[in-house]
Amino acid sequence: MNRPHSNSRFSLPVSLCLALCLTLGNSAPAAAAQVPLRAFSASYDLHKSGMHFGIAELSLAPFENHWRWRLTTEARGIYASLYNKKPYTETVFSFAKGTLQLRSIVLSDANDEQTKDYESASFDWTNGKVNALRKGRQIRLALSAEVYDYQSIHLLAASMQMQQLQQATVSFYRKGKLIDSKLVYQGEASVEIQGKQVAARVFEQTIDGSKTKTKYYYAADNPLLPLLVETRKGDASPTILRLRKVEWLS
Repeated sequence: MNRPHSNSRFSLPVSLCLALCLTLGNSAPAAAAQVPLRAFSASYDLHKSGMHFGIAELSLAPFENHWRWRLTTEARGIYASLYNKKPYTETVFSFAKGTLQLRSIVLSDANDEQTKDYESASFDWTNGKVNALRKGRQIRLALSAEVYDYQSIHLLAASMQMQQLQQATVSFYRKGKLIDSKLVYQGEASVEIQGKQVAARVFEQTIDGSKTKTKYYYAADNPLLPLLVETRKGDASPTILRLRKVEWLS
């Protein structure tokens, strides 16, 4: 099977290859294909330390002339009584002049919006600034290049597939900071989704200063929809999100 590299062809629809351009970062060329967006709502099984911990809901949809990623996680079964939080993450973005522009990020608890863990970031591209709030502290950051986060990283992976790129290094928002993050294509693998083996393309993300590594698995025909997300810190057991079902909304 084909894999991304500069001399191979890629079995993606022609419409993807004709899309507009955006910049991906230090390891990407000056012009990169913009990812065609399609709204969806997907649910995932969440496993921690080999145990079924709960359910996650991931969606992508238009929002006030922009687009919005939303992820909500909820404990189920015996864990529901032990863990009453419902982590919620929202990322709003748009494309302007061929580049990705994050507009806002919110990290909260759907059960308690006043939680001490509440965090937000707004991106002022006109003045080149990020205004963030983390643990009650106001943070100002200089903004000079495209920025990704844990949800918009799917856009980067999709664009890398379209361009047959092996890796890209980008500016990444994490815990009130903008730091370098690298996404590397690792080849193809078969993953089990609802009892069926599905061919997937695998990308691994690393972040400067963090021991955590995250692997993302995508089908070639739906490069924006993660089939499986595996997060591991050092030698600890991984946290895994595995696709249950998806509803395409457009």
